[in-house]
Amino acid sequence: MAEKQEIEIYISEDGEVKFHIKGIKGVRCEDVARSLEKSLGKIKDFNRTSEYYDTDTTKSITGQQL
Repeated sequence: MAEKQEIEIYISEDGEVKFHIKGIKGVRCEDVARSLEKSLGKIKDFNRTSEYYDTDTTKSITGQQL
């Protein structure tokens, strides 16, 4: 069974947007964050959690992730 992946998005009353990415590790997490940046605006702070440094166990076939 695949690990659950979530993106929590918080929007404050003054319009500040924060998001927390869960279940996506390493460089893939940064790729998702950069995609969100295109839609939501420039990333002001980028904080890596311990999950970022976990090994990504997604299997691949001929270089493509499943």
